[in-house]
Amino acid sequence: MSALSVVLIVVAVVGLVVVAMAVQSLIITLRSLRATVEELRVETHTAVAEMRAMVAEANGEIARVDSLLDTAEVVGARVEATSRLAWLVMRNPLVKLASASVATDRRLRRTVTAESVEVVEPRSIGSGSDGTRRRRRIRTARRAS
Repeated sequence: MSALSVVLIVVAVVGLVVVAMAVQSLIITLRSLRATVEELRVETHTAVAEMRAMVAEANGEIARVDSLLDTAEVVGARVEATSRLAWLVMRNPLVKLASASVATDRRLRRTVTAESVEVVEPRSIGSGSDGTRRRRRIRTARRAS
């Protein structure tokens, strides 16, 4: 055998060893990748199940709020109708009451005459020698209507 053949055989054996080590490393990496993918699958499965439960709960709440909004609309419509009816029923008596109040006020203003009101001030100690009471009159002017 020639030296060239021995070198080629040694290079081939070293190449096979390097390839075997690379394959072994690849196998280890693939096993690690499988374990990671399995963990990820389990965690995502749990997360997806929790999300589905939350979505179902949110849908229930949305349905509840929708029902509340429908009820609020119905109540609002009833209140509006009741308010309109109350106004129609009470409008005429309220107008009559207001006009009677205005008429009474005008009549009282016309009939009030100038009245004098007497105010008596209390005796002050040591003021004046005669000790008489001071009187003052206040006249109310008649207002023109």
